[in-house]
Amino acid sequence: MKKIREFCTKNRIYVFFAVLILSILLSVLQIEIFSTGYGNIIYQPFLINFFGISFIAMFLWILSLTFASLYTNILNKKGAKFYLTTVPLIIILEASAIFSFFTFNPDGIFQSSYGGLLGEFIIKWPTNWDRYTPTLLNYSTGVLRLIILNILVLTLFFPRNTLNQSKKLISFISTSIKSISSKSKKQEDDGAKMHQEAIDEMDNINQDIVENTDEYNLKFVENNNLDSQIISSNQDGDISHTFTPNTNENLNWQLPNKEILASIESGEENQNDIGAKKDLIEKTLSEHGIEVSVDQVKSGPTVTMYGLAPGYGNSSKRVRVDHILAREKDLALALASQNIRFQSPMPGESLVGIEIPNSKTSTVGLKDLIFDKKNKDFDKYTLPIALGTGSDNRSLNCDLTKLPHLLVAGATGSGKSVCINSIIAGFLMKKNPDEVRLIMIDPKRVELTPYAGIPHLLTDPIVESSQAIIALKLMVEEMQFRFKQLEEDNSKNIATYNDKSEKNNRIKMPYIVIIVDELADLMLTASNEVEKLLVRLAQLGRATGIHLVVATQRPSVDVVTGLIKANFPSRISFSVTSQIDSRTIIDSPGAEKLLGKGDMLFVPIDNPSPKRAQGIFISDEEVESIVRHWKNHKIYNPLKKLDLDRMVDVFSEEVQEINSEDSLILQAQNLAKGQRTLSTSFLQRRLRIGYPRAARLMDELEEQGVVGPGDAGKAREVL
Repeated sequence: MKKIREFCTKNRIYVFFAVLILSILLSVLQIEIFSTGYGNIIYQPFLINFFGISFIAMFLWILSLTFASLYTNILNKKGAKFYLTTVPLIIILEASAIFSFFTFNPDGIFQSSYGGLLGEFIIKWPTNWDRYTPTLLNYSTGVLRLIILNILVLTLFFPRNTLNQSKKLISFISTSIKSISSKSKKQEDDGAKMHQEAIDEMDNINQDIVENTDEYNLKFVENNNLDSQIISSNQDGDISHTFTPNTNENLNWQLPNKEILASIESGEENQNDIGAKKDLIEKTLSEHGIEVSVDQVKSGPTVTMYGLAPGYGNSSKRVRVDHILAREKDLALALASQNIRFQSPMPGESLVGIEIPNSKTSTVGLKDLIFDKKNKDFDKYTLPIALGTGSDNRSLNCDLTKLPHLLVAGATGSGKSVCINSIIAGFLMKKNPDEVRLIMIDPKRVELTPYAGIPHLLTDPIVESSQAIIALKLMVEEMQFRFKQLEEDNSKNIATYNDKSEKNNRIKMPYIVIIVDELADLMLTASNEVEKLLVRLAQLGRATGIHLVVATQRPSVDVVTGLIKANFPSRISFSVTSQIDSRTIIDSPGAEKLLGKGDMLFVPIDNPSPKRAQGIFISDEEVESIVRHWKNHKIYNPLKKLDLDRMVDVFSEEVQEINSEDSLILQAQNLAKGQRTLSTSFLQRRLRIGYPRAARLMDELEEQGVVGPGDAGKAREVL
């Protein structure tokens, strides 16, 4: 028996189907023991007469249930007993009722039929359907009985689900009725509206023909600084370039509620851990003959700053700072922390600072910073930016107009894109579209595209390099036009102009923030053009209210050039891969020791010493909530927007050159794949281009790592 059980357990599937097939054969053939002799006592009067054809289903169910309980552990699973016992009984009742509904009893009530006595009782009793002349009343009462049976069975075994489904059914019926009635009413209203719109459209066409106006006429004019530019002329013939509301009315913008942002509690290092690390620092340095005392501790969400006061030891001379800094590796070993960083001296203190990572880092939320009662100056900023929480656990905020431009760099996964999103979210939470307009350039196509459709945007997020060049050119022209406005108004900058506008009940000039998420991609396609435009905007844009926030994950010298670096004095560096990259972005080492995930060094324009802070984390859900708020705002028409598609013809030569350059780079990369060496003359012949362009392509391939450095007169090796 044990061996049989083990065999059935190992081959349970095959045994189950064998039992199932055997059950079907026994049911169909009705072997002799069930139809004659003593078997007929059970078979005929009870099984057949009572259950009808549904006896087959009951017979299969009993055999299958027996097998499952004896030779498998299926009954031990959750819900298995219910579905193996209760549900088949429900099916048997339903089958008996349905078979009796469609068959007639020649011998009267409570006699054998396809549904058996059980089905006859459920469907036909006490009406006793006539065999030959069933009436409509018979069918109606039978259907009603079957529906009532189903409801009773479902309510008995599934009370909660039945109630919920009933509510959904009632709600669906009522909604359908309302929808049909409202749809008919809407069709009538739409018909009348379309008729009126057709009449108005004909009137407008006739009026345009008579007046012969051209509000959006584009003219080409010569300029000393650009080859071509666009001037939009209005009906009065005045130049109207600035992107301001068309009306001076109060648009009643509603800023998002702070409750859409998540609250995150910022933590600090455990006091016991702080005490242990203080003792360990003093002990480690003392073992090397350096006497210090930890006089100050500032705990932040990511690192804790320990202020070391140099002692005198056994001599009258004070311990030199260089001796303390030289023991960096010894302290790192003792503290079991690789990423420690010295700061000598601490800001505003005559102490040597050492930053040690906390045992457990904390997350910094946007809500806790921009709505913190301690940050009273945040709402007073013209373009407020919340960057994070410093190592002293104080909020790190600034005004973009004072920076006046910001350069952000960091390796992949360091928190650079999250920082850009938090800056944008800060603008959207505190400023309406009348105050700030945005241009977003996102070559990666995934980071800034969720902001499409908000009224702050001058155009939808730009993902093509050619359109990015056009947008930057238009911003240069906008800057020049604003300078003319400031000159005519006798104002030094946009702040003075807006103050006068407020006094004179005049439309204010909005600030424009250009955000570039990945500078390296733009520099790869058209480095000279991008560099020229960015430098031009960075040099002169501050006075006209145009500011730049540029980010890159590759802070190399070919991306962050000397001209770009000189015009972006305020910078943020997240974790980078090498000390060279750290020196490129912040002019000092230290960024290569950052911990990643928002850990950053901020170098403002007024302080060359980097400030360490934990950057803000903003989730995708919070961004979606902010965007949803502004998308649902119904005021869009009064705001002007850029139409880059209409500007392509104006800069067609520049666009063709950029697209041509992109195509040539791809062709050169494909040629290099099938060669061991590559030369400039080979590119000239195969691509049919001149030597200057071929040499430039070769330099691009070297920067991309496709070919190695070249020697004079020799072909370059393909890597």
